[in-house]
Amino acid sequence: MSDIMNFSPIENFKNTTNRHDEVLIFLAGLNFWEGLFDNGNIKFIRNIMGFNLVNYSSMLMTIITPHGLSDEKIEILKKKEEQIRKIADEHGVSIKFCHIRGRTISGILSTLKEIFRKADSYKKKFIWASNYFNCFLGALLKLRMPDTRLHFEMLGLVPEEELLYSESFIVSRFVKFLILRALCRINLKAVDSISVVSKRFKNYMISKYRLDQSMIDVIPCFYDDKVFYVDDELRKMFRRKYQITDQQKLFLYSGMLQKWQMPDLLFSFLKNIQQQDEHRKLRFMIVTFDREKAKYYAHKYGIRDLIIDTASGKELNGVYNAADIGIATRSADWVSKVSSPVKIPEYLATQNSLILLECIGDFGLDMKDKQYAIVKRSKEDLLNMDLSEILSLKKPDINDMADILGNYSVQKYVPVLKKIFDQHSK
Repeated sequence: MSDIMNFSPIENFKNTTNRHDEVLIFLAGLNFWEGLFDNGNIKFIRNIMGFNLVNYSSMLMTIITPHGLSDEKIEILKKKEEQIRKIADEHGVSIKFCHIRGRTISGILSTLKEIFRKADSYKKKFIWASNYFNCFLGALLKLRMPDTRLHFEMLGLVPEEELLYSESFIVSRFVKFLILRALCRINLKAVDSISVVSKRFKNYMISKYRLDQSMIDVIPCFYDDKVFYVDDELRKMFRRKYQITDQQKLFLYSGMLQKWQMPDLLFSFLKNIQQQDEHRKLRFMIVTFDREKAKYYAHKYGIRDLIIDTASGKELNGVYNAADIGIATRSADWVSKVSSPVKIPEYLATQNSLILLECIGDFGLDMKDKQYAIVKRSKEDLLNMDLSEILSLKKPDINDMADILGNYSVQKYVPVLKKIFDQHSK
């Protein structure tokens, strides 16, 4: 298959008359080093359009596409673009995609020139930039279009992630760390507003960069209650699928098995609990796209009868409903302290009890007084857990579920998103 399905570098983008003569420029994707954009972008567009948060009739969306994509990834990219275009069409929005090919300076500069040419005729321009490199593109665009408003969506401490958890050689990691740190400082001077995923993150940014707290909003990784919800029939169906008896509790880990998610700690914990579980009151399940890693760690730690599967969408909701207890592990550093793992609100939305470390974002603080959660200060405390403590965990009751819906669902943060868009439309 040809490079990105023979797409031209920039698709034709017609300047239709906007309802308020505005254009939304969505600088989407993961960070500069990764490339291919993810499902978070689809969720973002679905939310801003589904909740009528924006009035733009025109939208330009960039996608960083590394050279040499496999046929499989090209197909994934094509399907995701089709999903996004369908969502936009349903809401009367004209959306076009701009592919930033590879990581060359010439490719970036030509992309900036094309965006400027197609967006310049609009009286109002708003850029929503996801992550560091994309926000740097926004800062460069703003030099040419000084009346443009720029929002920086910070999903994590990317420089520190690169330094601590990249699998590159140490010299490469350190160079990328310095570049990302420099990009961050440039971005912060150019932006008009910022969103971060936790209160800890906001406090970190204010302390480190002496920012005005009024320009920073907190938007955690929330769940969509139309996707994740309690369903007794799903619970029965998926427990039958995995052969979980009514007397057993299903212990679930959902997510990838990257370094910062501490897979060795997770599987050491599972081994400790399984060794105590002589009567097999618990079953253990890992839902991940890192299936081979999960098999490796299961063999390394001798975890017996471990269920390893992959799920998304409705199937993932079914798995969450089948489970009784969810777990989240992370490294005890600032990358974790400012984080907001989406799996935690998804666990809670499907009425699971929760085990986590205190270092994990705001959840590690907010869950301390909950009867349905166990929060451990350190990995040593987690590894020393007794089976009886786990079996005594209560599930969230009806009042807890109302609080969970009110605090962690998308509806909670619609007003925050609306505020960000409204303040840049004035």
